[in-house]
Amino acid sequence: MKRLMSLTLITLLGLVLGPLAAHSGEHQMGAVTHSKDFERMKELAGVWEGKADMGKGMETIKATYELTSAGNAIVERLFVGQPHEMVTVYYDFNGKLVMTHYCSLGNQPHMELMNPGDKDMTFILSEKSPNLSSVRETHMHALKFSFDNKDSFSQTWTLYEKGEKKSDVLIKLARSKS
Repeated sequence: MKRLMSLTLITLLGLVLGPLAAHSGEHQMGAVTHSKDFERMKELAGVWEGKADMGKGMETIKATYELTSAGNAIVERLFVGQPHEMVTVYYDFNGKLVMTHYCSLGNQPHMELMNPGDKDMTFILSEKSPNLSSVRETHMHALKFSFDNKDSFSQTWTLYEKGEKKSDVLIKLARSKS
């Protein structure tokens, strides 16, 4: 009788603990392979300073790049500390670098890298999932990174309004020494 109860208890414990042990293994960190473009973006981690004309004359810009989500996303903050501070999150999706821009315009356009592996990077609004109410609303439609060297690059943001290109904004940034 004792042996039957012990065997029953062991079987019940196995039935209860087995799935729990298998489930806990799903959350263990494994090696994730990122695109070369994502790896290149990781090199921007840190603080950057520069200038841009946002329509009201030249203004000083502070930007930061931070690796987050166990190394699977890069958070860019533009105009840090300004009322129009914006956040862009870069990440790999199906092996390709993509981004979502949380704009001061109040929308979140989703863009895809159009030229993987090139010296410069050009992101264009995703046709499959633009993440906008309408592509006719005012939104950032494209972003081009032009890399000078490891301590200097520029961004060109392309603004669309009513489905048409309205303007480009050039932001030149240099790695902060402080």
